[in-house]
Amino acid sequence: MNLSEGGSLMLRSKFRWLRQEADEEKVKRLADALHLSQMTARLLVLRELDEPDQADAFLHPEKSVFHDPMRMLGMREAASRIQYAIHHREPIRVFGDYDADGVTSTALLVRALKKMGGNISWYIPNRFRDGYGPNIAAVEQAKKDGVALIVTVDSGIAAPGAAERAGSLGIDYIVTDHHEPPPDLPDAFAILNPKQPGCGYPFKGLSGAGVALKLAQALFQNHVNPDWIALASIGTIADLVPLRDENRLIAARGLELINTGSLAGIEALKMKAGSGSPINEETVAFQLAPRLNAAGRMADADIALNLLLADDPSEAAGFVGELEEMNRRRRSLVDAIARSAEKKAAAFYERGDKALVIAGEGWHEGVIGIVASRIVEKYYRPAIILSIDPESGMAKGSGRSIEGFNLYEGLSAAQDHLTQFGGHPMAAGLSLPADEIDAFREDFKRTADSLDEEMLIPGKNIDSLVDPDQVTVEQIDELSLLSPFGTGNPRPVFLMEALHLSKMSGVGREQAHLKVALKGEKNTLDGIGFGMGPMKKEISPADRVSVVGELSVNEWNGFRKPQLMIADLAVDGLQLFDWRSDQKVHEKIRQLPRDRSAVISFHPEMLGRLQIAEEVTPYHPGVTIRRPNLVLLDLPDEEEQLSELLAKSPDVHRIYAVFHHKNDHYFSTFPTRNHFIWYYALIRRDHSFRLSAMVKKISRFKGWSSSSVYFMTKVFLELDFVKIEGDILTENRMPKKAPLSESPTYRNEKKQLELEELFCYSSLSSLKAWFDKQDKRRKTAKKPEGTLNGL
Repeated sequence: MNLSEGGSLMLRSKFRWLRQEADEEKVKRLADALHLSQMTARLLVLRELDEPDQADAFLHPEKSVFHDPMRMLGMREAASRIQYAIHHREPIRVFGDYDADGVTSTALLVRALKKMGGNISWYIPNRFRDGYGPNIAAVEQAKKDGVALIVTVDSGIAAPGAAERAGSLGIDYIVTDHHEPPPDLPDAFAILNPKQPGCGYPFKGLSGAGVALKLAQALFQNHVNPDWIALASIGTIADLVPLRDENRLIAARGLELINTGSLAGIEALKMKAGSGSPINEETVAFQLAPRLNAAGRMADADIALNLLLADDPSEAAGFVGELEEMNRRRRSLVDAIARSAEKKAAAFYERGDKALVIAGEGWHEGVIGIVASRIVEKYYRPAIILSIDPESGMAKGSGRSIEGFNLYEGLSAAQDHLTQFGGHPMAAGLSLPADEIDAFREDFKRTADSLDEEMLIPGKNIDSLVDPDQVTVEQIDELSLLSPFGTGNPRPVFLMEALHLSKMSGVGREQAHLKVALKGEKNTLDGIGFGMGPMKKEISPADRVSVVGELSVNEWNGFRKPQLMIADLAVDGLQLFDWRSDQKVHEKIRQLPRDRSAVISFHPEMLGRLQIAEEVTPYHPGVTIRRPNLVLLDLPDEEEQLSELLAKSPDVHRIYAVFHHKNDHYFSTFPTRNHFIWYYALIRRDHSFRLSAMVKKISRFKGWSSSSVYFMTKVFLELDFVKIEGDILTENRMPKKAPLSESPTYRNEKKQLELEELFCYSSLSSLKAWFDKQDKRRKTAKKPEGTLNGL
């Protein structure tokens, strides 16, 4: 399902909604076997966990055990060489990396080797001075320091030069890494990488910290220190590796250990994150990991490593304070660069670029990758952010991509302008002369011309269609068995279709967030959309709203209540906004986007009374409105006029109904047939009388308004039932038979009354039903020629 595609959609979703299809027979079989709800069973089937044993193991990682580390190619050799080095007191240096996975990997292995009594030092490259991965200068420094064995973590598989230099200097070199191996592997004493050719390890998706944990497991004959698992869980979650198989076990056990109490550095990080709730995978990904990453992004990752190696809480508090300041500066830098980059991106977006290349002088190289991600999130196009160094005349950049566009191939097609580039389909780094940026931009954006409009709308996978009546606290608790969530096991996303909202309000500071009550047949479900407060103006109480989001439990004051965390919403069908009783119509009209709105009047002479300053389209037969928003200022003379207008205006999807009218006929008493019969009988009895005096008598006697009596008199006059000369009414003794409807006055008054009843004083639901009927007619009329309805 994709509610973002054309049709009659009024309020469009931000995402393409991609419904996932599950084998319902497998769902039922799994639900019965494990005594699960079909909702939970469906999620397991969608994750290809459709066998009961397999699914049960996934839901209960506490029952699982770590794989035998000796099944990893090179493990026996690596463990033996490290044990030899420790036994003989040979200096060992751990080569790490500056991101959260690299820092936790380094801390884990350093702690493990120290526990064995090793003579251990470490080195983490500086992002700005040394670049990524092991380098020859660092190997040469290790030789000067008397190091006999280097062990890399989270890096080294793509650095043959460092391995070769170590060999030439007589240093044994062990690579532990998880990145994709190149065709030619480094010439090392041993390589631990489950992805390398010939490796029979049963799980290939470990993080760098995961591989380091396996090495520690081997060194300690399968005994794994809980603190090492806690470190590995942070690296695993931070590096976005699939949370399946052994990664799920590492993450689940690690989170449990972090919550019960772990290393001084992790405890300090928890305190600084300030989460009152238990630490989960989101806390790690969005609170702990960014603080660890900040050191390597802003200066040197040693501070983050020192934090994770600290055993003294006061020492850890000092390190985490430094990290917090770095992270604050990092956020401030990202915000400033992102604001500048977004202004430049907007211009390229407006001109139609399907790939964005944005450059600025002096932008901090450590954060431009984050800025690139922000630009992709806002514009959903491949984006490259370049930082220009005016002294060297060079620009270094970071790129992020979208589904369907291979960033590495795009850079390859424009490589004539580049001095260096590398990466994979979704992320890459590059450098080029600053004077080549414009030419590079033109060539690079041409590589994205094949992206069609649909590919430039982000997709959101929908796991299941549910309704509010199905959602309970117990059901959500069962769904939580699928946690921890992450890559390969995303949080379940649910769709609820065409619901009425029993409540809708803006909440939070400046009503920035949207709170709704989603109405089911029996129950209502609270929904909250963070940052969606402005959409309140886009939703009418008459709308049926489809929402997409994640289920959670709102715990407050001891009560637990289910809710939907809304990620996206849409309204399908014509929207109707009721402005009929609004006293500030002219102000509301001014707030509508001019290029998307039209105001129409059936009686332009009345505009002065409404104080409408905007351009107004006078109605005439055949007029067509080609904008999505239509304000109906006043009543048509006939229902058919409005029907015709809508039929000829298929672009109109949102109606603002004002229906101003000069006189209220609806609230004046329209005479019934019996009224007319009684009055005509009086005329036939008296034959002739002074009209003004008789009107007063009838009003007193019958309680009718004088205007009603004069109205009936005019009808009789038009039907030639009476004659009036001056103030004297006289019966026509030989009238022709005629129905009341032959009187123009009667017809006009009745028609006006019916128009007011239909458009002005009907309930919102009744008025919406009339417009829905017109919308259905115009959809039917749009059927392509040659469509047959039967034979």
